Amino acid sequence: MSGQYHTPVLPEASVDGLNIDPSGVYVDLTFGGGGHSRSILERLGSKGRLIAFDQDADAWENALGDKRFTLVKHNFRYLENFIDYLGISSIDGVLADLGVSSHHFDAPERGFSFRFDGPLDMRMSPGIKQTAADVLNNYPADRLFTVFKMYGEIAKPGRLVSSVLRFREASPFENTLQLKEVAEQSAPPER
Repeated sequence: MSGQYHTPVLPEASVDGLNIDPSGVYVDLTFGGGGHSRSILERLGSKGRLIAFDQDADAWENALGDKRFTLVKHNFRYLENFIDYLGISSIDGVLADLGVSSHHFDAPERGFSFRFDGPLDMRMSPGIKQTAADVLNNYPADRLFTVFKMYGEIAKPGRLVSSVLRFREASPFENTLQLKEVAEQSAPPER
């Protein structure tokens, strides 16, 4: 799977910004396909250390076989806990390539893309119980409004909320193309 998962944009510039100390300790908060991590490891000496985080089981297949490398199979929100657990007292740099990767959009079964019909999932980790379909089918109007405004960055989400509520009265959301259709009907004509 390595190389197919995700190709980082500007990997050298990103890692250059860390100003790597060959004996330093670095953290890659979003391991993914391992592109940034490989670049960091190339610059580390034998005493350097890299800790990478990823909650996506697909990313774990890209783990690097290097004694200086540790892959933490959890969300990076647990950074402080794992750094303590690993006995690390200080970090020299942190890299975070935030957002959804091309891998997520290219895998219809992940439910992130409207290019393919797939289950309305959108979970970064299968360990997360609630899918996007669960949210759309069960959240009350006020919570949907908040989700669309805060996370969807929709300036005026009321119209979309109304459309979601109407749709789910007739049948539950199950796939990405249903959401796409509802969203297209709710979008202002100029969009």
